[in-house]
Amino acid sequence: MLLLSRHLPSTRTLQCFLAVAQELNFRRAAELMHMSQPPLSRQIRSLEEMLRVRLIERDTQRVSLTEAGEAFRQEAQAILLALDAAVATAKARFHDGKAAAAPLRIGLTSVINPSLMPSLHALVTDPAWTGGRALERAWSRQLVERVRAGELDLAIVGDIAAPGADLALEPLAHEAMIVALPAHHPAAAGEEVDLAALGELPLFWFARADNPAFYDKCERGFRRLGYAPPRRPEPKDFTLLLAAVAAGEGVALCPQSMRATSRIGVAYRALPPAVSRLLSIEVQVVARAQETRGAVLDKLAQLRAALGRS
Repeated sequence: MLLLSRHLPSTRTLQCFLAVAQELNFRRAAELMHMSQPPLSRQIRSLEEMLRVRLIERDTQRVSLTEAGEAFRQEAQAILLALDAAVATAKARFHDGKAAAAPLRIGLTSVINPSLMPSLHALVTDPAWTGGRALERAWSRQLVERVRAGELDLAIVGDIAAPGADLALEPLAHEAMIVALPAHHPAAAGEEVDLAALGELPLFWFARADNPAFYDKCERGFRRLGYAPPRRPEPKDFTLLLAAVAAGEGVALCPQSMRATSRIGVAYRALPPAVSRLLSIEVQVVARAQETRGAVLDKLAQLRAALGRS
C-alpha cells in the first residue's frame, strides 16, 4: 500500500526529537544536530502540533519526556533504524546495478546495549559487517533456537547453558552488572552501592525460564552475598522497568551498558568490584557447530579480534 500524506514528520524532525529525548537538554541536542536552538525548538513545536500531543515538558529547571513522548521516542527510533537498515541493505545488495550475495542473518541479545561497548558497537553498526541488515534483537534463549533452526547464521548472546552438540558456543567478553535504584534512595548518594544497603526494597528479576544458566549463576551469587530481597517480575520492556524503579517500587540489576537509557528518577550505581565480577554477564557468540561457510567464519574471526579474543 502506497502511503501518501502531508501529515507525516520528516526524518530531520524525528532526528531533532530523538536528540532532545537523548540529551534532555536543548543546547546539547542542538549541538548534536549541528544547528542552533531556535530552529530545533521550532522542529519540536511543529511535531507536537502535527501530533496534537505534548511530547516534551520544559521549564527553567529541566527537560523531560511526557508519557506520550516516551512512547513516541521508541516508535521514532524504530522508524529511523528501519530506514537506515533499508538504505544500507540497498547499498550492500546492489553495486553498479549488480545484485550482491544475500547478507548473513545475525542476532544480538536484547539484554545488552552495545552502545557502551565501543568495539562491539563499531561492528554491529557497520553495514560492511552486518551486510546492511539490521541485527535481530531478542532474548538469548530465543536467538539460540533461531540459530538451531537455521533462521539466523550466528547470534551474540549472554550467559547461557551449553546449547548441545549441534551448536558451538564461544565466550567473547564480560559485561559488568550495575544497580538501578530510585534516585531519592539514600544509597544513591554514593558512587558505589553494596547490595546490603538496598534494605528490603524488592528486586525486579527475570524468570528462570528466560535464561536458566544466568539465573542459577546469580542465585548462587546472591546466596554467597546473603542477599535475599523480595522479588517482583521484571517487565519485558526496559523503559517500563525504569518507570517502576523511578516510582520507588523496587530496584533492578542490569548490564552496565544499559545505563545509556536515562530516566528521571533513576540512579545507576556501580557495585563493589568483587560483587560486579560475581554477577557479570559473559558475552558469547553461538553458531552451528559444523559451520564451514567462509562468510560466517570471517564474522566470527572479526568478533574475536574486536572483543580481544584470538
